[in-house]
Amino acid sequence: MIQSMTGYGKSVLELPSKKITVELKSLNSKNLDLNARVPSVYREKELAMRNHISKSLSRGKVDFNLFVEITGEETNTQLNEAVVKQYIQQLKNVVDGDPTELMKMAVRMPDALKT
Repeated sequence: MIQSMTGYGKSVLELPSKKITVELKSLNSKNLDLNARVPSVYREKELAMRNHISKSLSRGKVDFNLFVEITGEETNTQLNEAVVKQYIQQLKNVVDGDPTELMKMAVRMPDALKT
């Protein structure tokens, strides 16, 4: 059976608050050349996505695109006040800084927001 390295695939997942689109395009090539375009929010997952794709492919020039579109308000997200206060206190112990800047850092930390 002949297997082609040329192809295109697209899938769309619509959630209440966002729309996720995944596209894969491939062309003939001697080696596997995988190019990934993902939003900066998902950059930390890029390596896992690349590994998952490369397990199924051995050759070809492959373009992987991930698009995320926010379609509505996420109403179930809440600030985890106790955790944020602990982060701010710990940051104050390490560095003297503007309270606004400390708050910005604290809300980006793990478990600062409850979903």
